[in-house]
Amino acid sequence: MEIAVVGMGAVGSIIARELKKTEHTVTLFGRKEAAGFTILEDGERMNYPYTIKNINAYDTSVKFDLIFIATKATALKDLSEIIPELCHSGTEIILCQNGMGYDEWFNGSIPAVVYISGQKHSDMIEHFQDSRLIVENKNYTYLDPLIENIITTELEIIKSSDFEKLRYEKLLINLGINTLTGLTGNTAKIFDLEEVAELTAKLLDEGIQIVNQSRKIIDSDFMDKALSIYNDYNREMGTSMYYDITAAKPTEFEFIQKYLHNHKGDVSTPVLDICTVLLGAYEYERDQR
Repeated sequence: MEIAVVGMGAVGSIIARELKKTEHTVTLFGRKEAAGFTILEDGERMNYPYTIKNINAYDTSVKFDLIFIATKATALKDLSEIIPELCHSGTEIILCQNGMGYDEWFNGSIPAVVYISGQKHSDMIEHFQDSRLIVENKNYTYLDPLIENIITTELEIIKSSDFEKLRYEKLLINLGINTLTGLTGNTAKIFDLEEVAELTAKLLDEGIQIVNQSRKIIDSDFMDKALSIYNDYNREMGTSMYYDITAAKPTEFEFIQKYLHNHKGDVSTPVLDICTVLLGAYEYERDQR
């Protein structure tokens, strides 16, 4: 089987490392060529000398059966014009991003709920915790045999009948922690402050109301579950939005906070309204540079 991994950041590097342990042909793509990548994990650095090809200069004669796209959601629009050149008629594309609102950009797309936490530094990827992807419980031509093949690796790909619920739960988890860490410019340690936890609970409550306005998807115990997840995070661990804002990069705001705000309907969302304005102002200011 021909497999591609697009994006060698905090998520893609972990997926690539594990897929390289299988019997399949795995091709890695980034924005530029590279001789490999380094992962810091449990205090130890390990270099993986796997060739990374430039996705913008690739000979498209080889078509892939499975493509894992592990870039930020902000890169998907541009990639939607490139990826079809790497596909045959039955290619399955696993989308490994935060947020929602981009599935229709790719034929054969399989959105995944991603639980892989890490940070990309200039010379390495720091892996904090988790190596898990969750997809909808369907029959897949190429993904199913891969799932059977990776049971001896550290990567989990789980099929769930509750995929819609799990995807919205992850969206809401991102809403809470990404918003607060991004706007404060601080790591998960801020959740030790009672007032931060209280504000996050209000934001989550608004998000839950948005998701549940047509029919109940999120259960009543989700709030406690989300706050518990935040409390369990390494206190020095940031989020993708925190790292993006501190590095003056584009954020996934369009696919998390703005996505929910655009679907709020008649739900009253005073906290989300303010957060959306502030994050939108950041994106506007960054675009003016």
